[in-house]
Amino acid sequence: MKKIFLLFCCAAALVTGLATGCKPKDEQPVKIVDLRYRAQDTYDLPATGAKAFTILVASTDPWTVTSEHPDWCIISEEEGDASDRDAVHDGKAEATVIRVQYYDNTFLDDREDKITIKSDYWTGKVITVRQKGSAFLTVTEEDLDQEVTKAGGDHFIHIKSNQDWSAKVTDGDWVSVAEGATGHGTGTVTVNAAENSSELRYAEVTVYDRHDVAAALIKFTQDGVQLVPLSTEVRAGYDQAAGEVEVLSNTQWTVAKESATDDWFEILTPTGEGNGKIQLSFTQNDGDGLRSAVIILKNVVAHEGDYAATKEIVVKQAYKITPVRVMFNADELGSWSSDWTNAPSYNKDLGGTLFNAKARLHNSSKPFGNYTFHWSAITQNPASEAGVRVRHWFCFDEGCELKADIRPADGKIGFDFNAAGDGNKPSIDGYTAVDFTQPIEFTFKFDPSGPEHCHVTYLVNGVEAGSFDTSESLLRSVKWGTTFNVYIGVDNENSGSAVLEWYEYTPPMNWE
Repeated sequence: MKKIFLLFCCAAALVTGLATGCKPKDEQPVKIVDLRYRAQDTYDLPATGAKAFTILVASTDPWTVTSEHPDWCIISEEEGDASDRDAVHDGKAEATVIRVQYYDNTFLDDREDKITIKSDYWTGKVITVRQKGSAFLTVTEEDLDQEVTKAGGDHFIHIKSNQDWSAKVTDGDWVSVAEGATGHGTGTVTVNAAENSSELRYAEVTVYDRHDVAAALIKFTQDGVQLVPLSTEVRAGYDQAAGEVEVLSNTQWTVAKESATDDWFEILTPTGEGNGKIQLSFTQNDGDGLRSAVIILKNVVAHEGDYAATKEIVVKQAYKITPVRVMFNADELGSWSSDWTNAPSYNKDLGGTLFNAKARLHNSSKPFGNYTFHWSAITQNPASEAGVRVRHWFCFDEGCELKADIRPADGKIGFDFNAAGDGNKPSIDGYTAVDFTQPIEFTFKFDPSGPEHCHVTYLVNGVEAGSFDTSESLLRSVKWGTTFNVYIGVDNENSGSAVLEWYEYTPPMNWE
């Protein structure tokens, strides 16, 4: 028996099979098959009226193009003769144009075919062809979103289909499928809604196909009292002067303090009608504890016996947290790791840790909160063309970094980011101009924002220089509650030096 060794090489649109000179021990001759073709990997076709597609084939040996389902696939040329070997190798052989046509799929389900291109012993390509089935199921568009009066009653879902289907209540206990829970072809589902004497409410009915796969979702909204605060908790900073809660409503409403002794805030809008906002004002919290109170939102009851809706909203105010200042002395320097050419050293005369470029420190597993770094002096080496750069990195998982770059030679501070995975980078335009003859304070501020994520703010000498919110699409691994690694350093060899006198950490407020 011959042993055959084959190397198959692919171009973008033209695929070539080549044999290589691996010589077996028994020195059997090696057969070369050069099969070339042009075809897509897959074709997706409609149930009816599918257009024919073409395949181009040329080979140094006789070839075949076959379907697994010749009863519903027509191939114009199922086999062909070998072409001139040199012409095939040179890419000059005339390819056979093969036309592939599929019959209409009259069955309900989708179907799949495999087309194999082969020459001699070599299978060059297997093409997948998927054709939709003839099954359909639609619900009349105006039935998809239905308004229900307080009195309730019967509502209808009109279905057009050529298959079995079913309808079930998937949300809301005040509706039921009275008729047409199952059916075939065109039909109607009757949904009965109970009377409503309370708040506006919602329900859903789902229509399923013959495989119990959801095909349509029908939503029902029943009239009633609407009184919905979009937030059930207000959080205010210790020195925040005002706050608000948005209200969705279709009626008159009032809002009041649960306890009149809560005198640290006032309700500026005690009444309202329809959609509106509850406006609040706060006094500064100079204490050392979290303030908390409750306000009560109610609808105005016009007649005795009418429904009365009551909603509680918790109002909280933070207290001032004193930052923890850490002097960057010899003891603090010992808790950081050096990972660049020059190791930073504490200099008592300079009052801080001296970074001679190129030098960097690293500290891992830092908690969220606010960080301020105080650089008391940054010195530029006049002979350096690159210029000294004082850099900060806040590093998270998956290669995500928040960076700041202090550039005395340019008189500016800039920002840069590395995004994690497929996350995008925030856009903070331009640079912040700075007087480098004075000490520089740079702040990274992290606050919770949305489910798991953060609001990040940069401040230069106490003035905001830029901010953004992280999310699943923007710096996705910057999530509130995780930890990060901090790097601080002075870059560009022999470009200058900088003195870090101290840094401050302010822990986040515990709102519980």
